[in-house]
Amino acid sequence: MAGTESGRAPQSGRLLVASRLATSLSRAASIETVAREAVRTLHESFDYYLAVVQRLDPDGILRVVAAAGPLADEMGDFLAVEQAVEQGVNGRVARTGRPALVNDTGLDPDYLGGDNGTDPGSELSLPIVVAETNWGVLNLEQREHGSFDEEDLLLAHVIAGQIGAAIHRCQLVGELEDAFLTTIGVISDAVEMQDSYTANHANEVADLAVRVGERLGFSGVELDRLRYGALLHDVGKIGIPAEILRKPGPLTDAERERMDEHTAIGARMLERIPFLAPVAPLVRSAHERHDGGGYPDGLAGEQIPPGAMVIATCDAFHAMTSDRSYRKAMSVAAAEAELREHAGMQFEPGVVDALLDELAERPRPGG
Repeated sequence: MAGTESGRAPQSGRLLVASRLATSLSRAASIETVAREAVRTLHESFDYYLAVVQRLDPDGILRVVAAAGPLADEMGDFLAVEQAVEQGVNGRVARTGRPALVNDTGLDPDYLGGDNGTDPGSELSLPIVVAETNWGVLNLEQREHGSFDEEDLLLAHVIAGQIGAAIHRCQLVGELEDAFLTTIGVISDAVEMQDSYTANHANEVADLAVRVGERLGFSGVELDRLRYGALLHDVGKIGIPAEILRKPGPLTDAERERMDEHTAIGARMLERIPFLAPVAPLVRSAHERHDGGGYPDGLAGEQIPPGAMVIATCDAFHAMTSDRSYRKAMSVAAAEAELREHAGMQFEPGVVDALLDELAERPRPGG
């Protein structure tokens, strides 16, 4: 390990790395991010020949989630490496839950050597425990023999524990999000009972909005909120009388005014659900216009949440290209022309450009 003449980091350095890593892992939003951040930090801090996190899958195979170091760089397909849990030092660790400190890999009966001159001389392998179950393995390797000692083992224990705790947190967050998505599904079903067009429309708008959002640089939590906002942008229709929603012809001015209340109704509903409260502004503003002529607040330009403008544009495109009870669908080409014509007025020009780029890559009927 780098850091002193003996090749090992001082204790204070180890503690600093563990502290920094704990902070970064607390912000990781996915298991893959946890693994990548852990191996990157370990390699950059101690110059390991290899730092790798392997996941033990239900089929009894250890699969690489993330790896860093010269060995991973030399093997371009390292992420594709698979190992049966019955084999190797890492397999033994995954099976037994006991760490392995191997300072001469040639003497360990379980070591799986290669013939390409890339074998490490030393190996440190520890179980990653998640919710009292052996989730996988943290494996550290160096080219030289005798590279690890008990202090290295202690640090690796701490790091493996941090990785396990971060993975568990990600799993719990995922379960919570699944529960909220189920809630969203129930809400959508309730809206569908009012207006069958709305449910399929919302799903298709959400799929398109996410792809457009990615083109605009949305990621992480911002992209998730865009998806939820698009799925729920019409949820307020549950508070609109069915005779208005199902009217087979154009609405009167009074009926249109009542229909336009659905964005504010939807936002108020979501504000009462803590997980979905950040989505409420997107739903409220999903019918605003870039030029300020929309509703319910008459916002314009940068006053409109960026995600809301994505939803509004994708919503308009989908509405134009869908059959309704009172009119036939436009062609895609005609709808694209409408988007171009109203860019800078109804729609934000950058969003229109991103949507048109996305549509250009989609297969056309008969193409």
